[in-house]
Amino acid sequence: MLMSLKKGIYSYNEEIIVSNIKKHLDNLKEFTSTKGYGVTRLPFTKEAKQAVSYLENEMKKIGLKTRVDESGAIIGRLEGKKEKTIIIGSHYDSVSYGGSFDGIAGIVCGMEVAKLIIENNIYPEYSLEVIGTNDEEGARFSSGFFSSKAMIGELNINLLKSLKDCNDISIYDAMKDYGLNPENIHYAQRDLNNIRSFLEIHIEQGPVLENHRCSIGIVDTIVGMKRGIVTIKGREDHAGTTPMDMRIDAVEIASKVICKISDIARKYKDAVATVGYIETMPNAINTIAKEVKFSLDIRSTNSIVNKKILSEIIENLNEITVKHNTIYTFDTTLQVEPVHMNKYIRSIIEECCNKRKFSYEHIVSGAGHDSLPIGRVIDTGMIFVPSKGGRSHCKDEFTDYEYLMQAVIIATDVICNTD
Repeated sequence: MLMSLKKGIYSYNEEIIVSNIKKHLDNLKEFTSTKGYGVTRLPFTKEAKQAVSYLENEMKKIGLKTRVDESGAIIGRLEGKKEKTIIIGSHYDSVSYGGSFDGIAGIVCGMEVAKLIIENNIYPEYSLEVIGTNDEEGARFSSGFFSSKAMIGELNINLLKSLKDCNDISIYDAMKDYGLNPENIHYAQRDLNNIRSFLEIHIEQGPVLENHRCSIGIVDTIVGMKRGIVTIKGREDHAGTTPMDMRIDAVEIASKVICKISDIARKYKDAVATVGYIETMPNAINTIAKEVKFSLDIRSTNSIVNKKILSEIIENLNEITVKHNTIYTFDTTLQVEPVHMNKYIRSIIEECCNKRKFSYEHIVSGAGHDSLPIGRVIDTGMIFVPSKGGRSHCKDEFTDYEYLMQAVIIATDVICNTD
């Protein structure tokens, strides 16, 4: 098929693009520590290294010049008329027992965009980089956006030493074990003046596009997020010999706090709050828990709402722990403000969808993405594609390859038409 653009004509074969996307995603889903139970590809692991190696080899086959930066991001570059660069991509890490499309589909689509440009002998106005970022999810260290924050200069050595996984391994030590030098993390920072824009293709991870029968979502805003770990102290005692009125049971106290969190979030129209991780100590059947840790994830398009929800949760924590004669701590692991996608890029995406006659709608992203921190400092656009049944972060996650192909075409149009 031929498509005329302001800056030339290029051809493409839909079936070949679909086939390439499927092949890559099928291959990449094998790099998991939980085969048969979804994709688990946590940062700085063997599985992550396997995915990076695969992506690097495939980028080289396309004709891209590759490198792995100090954060573990894999980058493939195509020189254009200008050194200033358009970056397209997403993340290669996953949550535990996740799907085979989240993040990784955006990298694969970026590779297909570069392949189209090269095969059509287009000498792009701007240089193009396809990026696969590391640790966007925060599934291992309860933080996230690792490579994207490194790109914009928001990481430091102290932070790498302070953020730890459930085995008390810090990012700093995990990087060393992986073969990266954490002392060099500052070298991953980019010259932001030399980046024209960032474009991310991503599955929606929700039901809206599918329900509205739209093949493309133009993201207007990404929600802001507050994440942290709550630790509630109890007293370790015998489960059978300690009367109910003489206990300081960390599980009982945590349960009362957690039950209120959803009620607090429901008071605000567009907000959500989630407890996704709980750990008890000593985690024994016949011992009263001396400590409970649980995660807290708050999201809204309104930063004031996020602050209000956290404030109410903390107030409830204070009240309940005082009543039970104990203490708690709250450690913030991530705090990002809502970000609006660039108006100019959104308008180009919309124009290209209209020319292609692809169905689309404007949408808000309830999930965080690399575009969130990057979008604060670089002109950024996001293209969503429908998620079957709205399912994500699970084995059943699926997006029709035809939708991903359409996103590749739109992204190519956008890159070739960016002034």
